Parts: sequence; C-alpha cells; structure tokens
Amino acid sequence: MKKLTLLFIALMFSQLLLKAQNDVHFSQYMFNEVTFNPAAIEISNTINASLVARQQWIGFENAPSSQALSASAYIQEIFGGAGINIISDRLGYESFLSARAFYAFPVQTGVLSSVTFGLGAGIVNRTLDGTNLRYEEQNDPNAFYTKENFLRPDFNFGAEYVDPNLTVGFAITHLYRSVKGSEIDYAPRHYYLYGKYLFEDVVDRVDIQPYLLFKSSWFMTQFDINVIGYYDNMLWGGFSYRLGDAVSAMVGYYITEDIRVGYAYDYAVGVSRGYNGGSHEIMISTSFEGFNKTRVTPKTPRIFN
Repeated sequence: MKKLTLLFIALMFSQLLLKAQNDVHFSQYMFNEVTFNPAAIEISNTINASLVARQQWIGFENAPSSQALSASAYIQEIFGGAGINIISDRLGYESFLSARAFYAFPVQTGVLSSVTFGLGAGIVNRTLDGTNLRYEEQNDPNAFYTKENFLRPDFNFGAEYVDPNLTVGFAITHLYRSVKGSEIDYAPRHYYLYGKYLFEDVVDRVDIQPYLLFKSSWFMTQFDINVIGYYDNMLWGGFSYRLGDAVSAMVGYYITEDIRVGYAYDYAVGVSRGYNGGSHEIMISTSFEGFNKTRVTPKTPRIFN
C-alpha cells in the first residue's frame, strides 16, 4: 500500500518536477532565512554558521532528503555582510546541489532600524538518474535512459527591514528564469514574503514571536504560520502550520553561549497523511568572533543571533 501511495504522489508531482524544480523547504526557516534571502544577515562582530539536515516522509523508499550549510559575517572593510550557502536536495532519482555567495548592504533608516539589500550569485547542478526510471512509452522523446547532469548559473535578490521587534523581508530566488521559461535544467523563479514580531516579556522571562511566511513560484504556493516561545534566551519551542501540507512542532536549546541546537518534527496533513512516519529536521548553529578590528554594535539586534 505504501508503494502504491508513493507512486500516486510521484505521478501527481511528476509534471511539476519534470518541468521545473521547487525550492526546498525547511521547517526551521525562521533561524535560516539566509538560505533564500541574502539580505537576512546579522550586523554584528560575529561570524555566524548553521547546518540543517532534513529527512522527509519517513517510511518511504528514496524519500526526500535535504541539507543546508550557511555562513555569513559583517565586514567593515566592505561596508556590508558576505556569506555563502550550500543546499543539497534529493528526491527519488533526482538530486540538486546549489552553491551561492552573497553580499548584503545595510542602510540605517532610524536610530534602531535599518533596511538591508542583498544579492547572491552561484550555480545549481541537477542530476537525474534515468537508469532506474521506467516509462510507459519506451520511445518517449522526453525520456532519460542515462544519468544526466545540468549545470546552470543562479542568482537571487532580497531585502529586509528590521527594528528591535519587527522584521519584514522579501526575496526572489532563481532570477534567471520565470516559470514559463523554465525547463528541466532550469529552476523557476520563487518569491518569498515574510514578517515576524517579537512580543517581549509576555510573562516572566518569556517572549513570543509569531511569524508568517508566503512562498510562491506561481505554479505552487505555500503559506506557513508559526509561533515560537522563547524562555530566558536559552530555550525555545513552537508550532507551525503549513497550509494543506503539514503541522510542525519544534524545540531548541543553547548548549553553550555560542552553540545552539534545534529539532523539528512534521506531521503530514496532505495527501501522504497516514502513509509515512512524518519528517525529522535537526539544526545546529554557532557564532564566534569576527574579522572586525573594532566592535560593531548591532543597529537592529536579532533575538538569538
């Protein structure tokens, strides 16, 4: 029954996946916005790095598996932040590897507020292993019978407004191609819009932060609603609802002053509900002293950054 369900899901999404790739989704995106928005950096005297690993649809063979590595720092000599992110995403017999470098330039708009603009550039490599695929029509001109690799340039852009409590961001990934112009070797353009607000000291030593995320490539749109509670700047926990897809629960803790870990579990509420063991995601991130010779005071301090 699981194999039949997986086949159904694969057939349902095959036209979308063969036409164009959809961006990978991480449940703990609120700590890793830099994976899709090059403007989402911290303006401080630290180097920040994070690693996220996600295993989706437990119980399915060749289920989606994704990993993301990001690192960024503010450098006074270039008047902005620089960083890299590397994302690996595997789904069945196809896999994607993207690597980008990015630069972000902050503009102070108030005593404790700023707008940051970011631009990223890199490559996307897609691999499709056609040796393990079966086709109803063996002479299909669009079929792949060998292992194919596609390497293409990749660009993204983002902007983010931050004050001590409010953050609003906008980003576009894969600027190179629209959905209509995308092909099997080109990922389509994706649009992100998000906002979050920190309510401090709701109760003693407890802060609450609701978060809204909208992501769309026009052929596929996702809405995500998240609420996280932070206790004493050391422990956090929360829930997310991804409309029509999954409900997520997450917890996190600071192991040391500079190292934190987080875990998220997704329970599917969509078409695969009841046929898989959910999705697991682990995150580890760290901050350590940066390159700047003088102390950089954050214009817009971020919680837990």
